[in-house]
Amino acid sequence: MSAGAAASIAHVSVNAAQVPVLEELSSRELEAVVGAATWYAKYHERMIAELADDRSALAVGRRDRYQQLYNGLAKLGVRLRRPEGITPPL
Repeated sequence: MSAGAAASIAHVSVNAAQVPVLEELSSRELEAVVGAATWYAKYHERMIAELADDRSALAVGRRDRYQQLYNGLAKLGVRLRRPEGITPPL
């Protein structure tokens, strides 16, 4: 890439309900995915806690994504301390 070349990055979201399931995960694949998601949640715990009182749309969106991550991990049997702003499901 030359020094004058430009690059662009786009955030693309996917509606998981519309994505066809190609295969089921093996137990080792599921273990790897759960491990990675758990590490990710723990790594970003402090950042999410710092956004707990932020009412901006960006902070609310981040908290919502993390809420869903923690909820999904809980359904898979992973119990994590939830940072401030991330509440257990009712």
